[in-house]
Amino acid sequence: MDWAEELEYIQVNKVKKTISRIKANKKLALKESKKFEDLALNEEELKQWLQAFDEDLKNDRMELKDYALFYTTFFLSDRKSETYALQWKHINFEKNEILIEQALDKFGNLKSTKGNKKTLFKAPKELMNILTDWKIEQKKQLKLFGIRQNEKQFVFTYNNRKNGINVPLHIDYLNHRMNTIRRRHPELPPASPHKLRHTGATLARRAGTSLNAISEALTHSDIQITKTYVNTTETVNQTAGEIAFRSLKKQ
Repeated sequence: MDWAEELEYIQVNKVKKTISRIKANKKLALKESKKFEDLALNEEELKQWLQAFDEDLKNDRMELKDYALFYTTFFLSDRKSETYALQWKHINFEKNEILIEQALDKFGNLKSTKGNKKTLFKAPKELMNILTDWKIEQKKQLKLFGIRQNEKQFVFTYNNRKNGINVPLHIDYLNHRMNTIRRRHPELPPASPHKLRHTGATLARRAGTSLNAISEALTHSDIQITKTYVNTTETVNQTAGEIAFRSLKKQ
C-alpha cells in the first residue's frame, strides 16, 4: 500500500467512525427521549385521566375524597407525601392559598419536606372549589364516628382494614386508587402520582413556561442543583398542574 492508498484508508476509517459515533449518539438520544416521554402523560392522555375521574365521580363510582386527593396532587404537582400531610390549617380559602410545609413518611408519621422547605401555593379556583366541597363532606363523615373536624385534622385520611378510623393515608393509597380507575377504564395509559408531577412540568414547558418558573412551581430551588431553604416560605403564583390545565383548556 503506497502513501496515497494509506491516506485514503485512514480517511475512510475516520468517516466510518464518525458515522458510527453519530448513530450511537442518535440511538442514545432517542432512548433518553423515550425514557422522558414515559415519565409524563401527553395532552390527550391527561385529558383521558381527568375525564375518567370526572365521570366516575358523577356516576358515584368513587368517593369525593379520592377525587379531591387526585386533583390536589395534580394541580399542585407536589410529592404525594406532601399532599398526604396537608391539614386544614394549611388551606386558606379566603386567599386561595395552600401551604406545603410537611410530609408523611411511609409509617404515617410527619416529617419535614425535602430540603426542609415551606412553599405557599396560589391555588386555582377549581381546586379550591373541590376542597371546599370535600371539607363539608368530611365534616359529616367524621361526625358519624364522633370526631370533630378542626384545623389540625388531616385533609385526607381513611379507615383501614384493622378497624383504624381517620388514620393518615398509606404511602401507596393514591397509587392504588389510580390503578382502580384504570381497571375501570382500560383505555387509560399507565400513570402514577409521580407521573402527574412530571406531566405538570412537561406540559407547562410545552406551553412556553420558562424553566425557572417550572423549577419554582415544583419547589426546586435551582434548575441544576437543589438548594435548601430552612424556615423560609416561597410563594408559587401558579402551580405546574394549573399551567398544564389552562393549556388544555385553550385547545
